[in-house]
Amino acid sequence: MKVRHIFLTSMAWFGATWGVCLHAEDELFRPIYLAEERLEAPASFERMASFNADSAQPMYAPAPVTSYCHEGWRLGVEATFLAPMGGNQQTWSLVNEQTSMVNSFATDAHGIEGLVPAPRFWVGYVCGNGWGVQARYWELNTSSNYSEPFFTLGEDYGYSSSTNLEMYAFDLEVVKEFCIYDWNMVGTFGYRHALRDYNETTNTLASINRGGGGTDLFAGTASGISLFEGDGLTFSLSGYRCSSCCYGLQWFWNARGSVLFGDSRVGAQTSSVLNSPGGDVFQTNGGFAGDSDSLWIAEFQVGAQWSAQLKCLPGRFFVRGAFEYQYWGEVGAGAGATSTAGEAGVGSLTMNSLAPNDSLDLVGFAISTGIVW
Repeated sequence: MKVRHIFLTSMAWFGATWGVCLHAEDELFRPIYLAEERLEAPASFERMASFNADSAQPMYAPAPVTSYCHEGWRLGVEATFLAPMGGNQQTWSLVNEQTSMVNSFATDAHGIEGLVPAPRFWVGYVCGNGWGVQARYWELNTSSNYSEPFFTLGEDYGYSSSTNLEMYAFDLEVVKEFCIYDWNMVGTFGYRHALRDYNETTNTLASINRGGGGTDLFAGTASGISLFEGDGLTFSLSGYRCSSCCYGLQWFWNARGSVLFGDSRVGAQTSSVLNSPGGDVFQTNGGFAGDSDSLWIAEFQVGAQWSAQLKCLPGRFFVRGAFEYQYWGEVGAGAGATSTAGEAGVGSLTMNSLAPNDSLDLVGFAISTGIVW
């Protein structure tokens, strides 16, 4: 573990411990909002977790802000389904001068497509004053493979490609639950460690018949990798309120921002080979870049949740469904490489690799469930 990892983790844990040990009579948000009348605090499923209709007393607080919260654990698991957009690109181009044809391929045409499952877990504990701590973990790990065999349907080329994407984020945060008007709010602040690793490879094999007899054989490969790993700070604010159309249904939204400081590494490598009766040709090229870097991450959710009191446990069960968008910003380094092998009058094979510093967008939806008690 690097020194900055130890420092940030220690600071986050110190802040979490301090938050949990605050006095029960918390007045942090009250000076901001002043009111002359007392209004009933909005109902939230956290507060209803141990609700007893026979012994319950009305809960009041200065409007429009209250800080009463039900003390207990918060547990949840979420299945996110997100479509990645962006990343590296590997291409090849085969020029056949005998037939005046050009064939080409790009990994973005057969890379990671559609929605990818990515789980998220969280666990936390909140005191009666609304302060608490929580840990969260989210991971996306997927790959895509495509191949077209050599000489399929009379074609004089074949190729394959592989795309791999790994991302994860671990958070350790201080939590504050409070209310503003009829919105139940949750704010968090803490430490995040995250990784973004994107790599692609494509290989091709081709042949061109020479006009004077014989055959030229071509082989090529292109690969690229873009990696960022770092530590930093994360902060979020979420809110939910009861819907007027159905008991137990609540609208909610969640916004989170993170800034990470770490190391980015990108690399690109290509090679192109020609085996010909007229002579062999081989070319290989590569590029690499690495730097201390920063990365901005933005996340947003909006949707609805339904909750119900458990009959066998002193807790409340909830189910959520939401639209989700994530933005993982640009890294500071980029690399590219190109290799070409060919014979005049016959043809050539060009391999290209690009490991850009582009941002990565994730768009999809999330379905989650959990227990508050």
